[in-house]
Amino acid sequence: MRVIIQPRDGIGPLLEGINQAKESVEIIIYRLDSLEIEQALVAAAARGIHVHALITHTNKEDLKEIKKLGKRLSENKVKVTRTAEDLVRYHSKVMIIDRRLLFLLTFNYTFLDIHHSRSFGVVTEDKQLVSEAVRLFNSDVAKKSPKVEAEHFVISPINSRNTSILLR
Repeated sequence: MRVIIQPRDGIGPLLEGINQAKESVEIIIYRLDSLEIEQALVAAAARGIHVHALITHTNKEDLKEIKKLGKRLSENKVKVTRTAEDLVRYHSKVMIIDRRLLFLLTFNYTFLDIHHSRSFGVVTEDKQLVSEAVRLFNSDVAKKSPKVEAEHFVISPINSRNTSILLR
């Protein structure tokens, strides 16, 4: 497991993950204004990598921009799906590379969050966590409620308030 600390680590770990993808990039986006990340996703799709962006159906401040982003990505061979409208917001920041490398982030893919905010992320190859993230991604794409199988994978609002969950 590797920890990403912002603003120290910057955009590098994210670009490295996207650029090293051999088969797939699955990314959940709440906000993205980083041209470098957008270009890396488009470049990966152009290389024949399956790139699938799950984009929030709404975010208060940038709804027009997130819709424009979705249009630009889909015009460049990136599969774009919108989240369901069953929750007030889908706020996760997740990226899965080749279904073997998982990025769980507290920061958005924005200049402000990456370069001017104290935020964190973890990168892991733990097969159980990656598998759970893939299951969550697929559930959200299908607009179905996910079933939690990994004991220590917290998904709001499914099991986030369960006091019996202890994080290692």
